[in-house]
Amino acid sequence: MSALFRSNAEQNGSLEITIALTPLETEAIGEDATLMVEILDNCLWAMGMLRTGINSRDRNASAPTPGDWASALRGLDRLPPRVQGVCSALIRAHAAANGKLDHLASATNVSMTTAQDRQTTVTHQPPGSWEQWAVTVRMARPTGNDAGAPT
Repeated sequence: MSALFRSNAEQNGSLEITIALTPLETEAIGEDATLMVEILDNCLWAMGMLRTGINSRDRNASAPTPGDWASALRGLDRLPPRVQGVCSALIRAHAAANGKLDHLASATNVSMTTAQDRQTTVTHQPPGSWEQWAVTVRMARPTGNDAGAPT
């Protein structure tokens, strides 16, 4: 995966963000990649409205309506459990690979004691549903070009 950020300051002051997945990542993540990008897009749109008081997706650039706020909220509750599932899976994988506790503490910006507690909590219980979601291969939905391909 790679992320590209390109400022269009000379043209209109916008920022273009491109996330490119490798073929292997695309195959493994499937439609969940689209879902995660949609949630992140909603989060950035909401932050823009909160910081400017303007709905930038409204042609009139008006103040957000209650419906805009509700639309921005829609789906954001889907992000935290998914991020926590990925985090737990990474902690489990790090421990299984005999990763050093000081690296875990540094990576998660916590003390060694807190890192140890987190690792113990994750590794001493079976993976939860969101951790399982994080590690389960999700095949992409067939497109018109490969409609008969197995998923």
